[in-house]
Amino acid sequence: MTQQQRFAFDHDLHTLFGGNTTVSYGGVGVVALALSVLFEMLAHHQTTILGSWSPEAHPPPPDPIRRMFGADAGSDISSIASEFLKQIPGAANDRDRMAALLESYEGKLRSELMDFYGRMVLLERSALSSAGVKQWMNGAALHVHTFLHWKRLTNPSAGEVLSLDYLHRVDPLLKAYREYLLKTVKVFPALSPGPSGLLIVEPLRNVSHDVYHRVCEHRAIQRTLVERFLSDQNLQRGKEFFQSSHKNHDALIAQLGHFQLSMV
Repeated sequence: MTQQQRFAFDHDLHTLFGGNTTVSYGGVGVVALALSVLFEMLAHHQTTILGSWSPEAHPPPPDPIRRMFGADAGSDISSIASEFLKQIPGAANDRDRMAALLESYEGKLRSELMDFYGRMVLLERSALSSAGVKQWMNGAALHVHTFLHWKRLTNPSAGEVLSLDYLHRVDPLLKAYREYLLKTVKVFPALSPGPSGLLIVEPLRNVSHDVYHRVCEHRAIQRTLVERFLSDQNLQRGKEFFQSSHKNHDALIAQLGHFQLSMV
């Protein structure tokens, strides 16, 4: 940003926090995440209105909430997360208000995550998709830290089973997702001479290619592609996150990490 843009950015922060340069717990957990989203949105706003960015020269950066949770019409997780994270900076320094906000959105996230998981894994699996899996995994991670900060403010000695509960849900989800991909991924060879081949990853996600293969190789190629897609997404990171959150619960809940705004 230019000096003028940095001045405007600092002014926006100063106004938002009412002149208070300390954000309670702003360096840890869900509050730190909300601040990072806020800073990114304010910075983009300033660079847009003050002229260093133009739609002709650069495409607009993705919304930080959409980047984390994706866009999936089968779930309200993204919209709940967006509403929640946008309210945190204004409530962070008011302990009672923050606790009430956390309690409210902890309940909303819990309900939506349970319902969405059921529709992806336990029922007819109609909601299962790559976007849905990403949204659920990241939404569950947000829920863990929402619950943790709520307990941090209200009852730090309370026992915790939330991350362990999610840990137990990951393997059935990944099993269902692998089975889903094995059904949806289809590969059709290129013809010589003739049209390009086609790789169908999911409905409305198609890729053309010029690779020729024999019909008897179709199944092996399909399975290889599915494992490659799973490997590239590295969904095991979600499992490791829940394992780490459960193992380090006491250390996480003891974190303070107030954030100091530096005005330049």
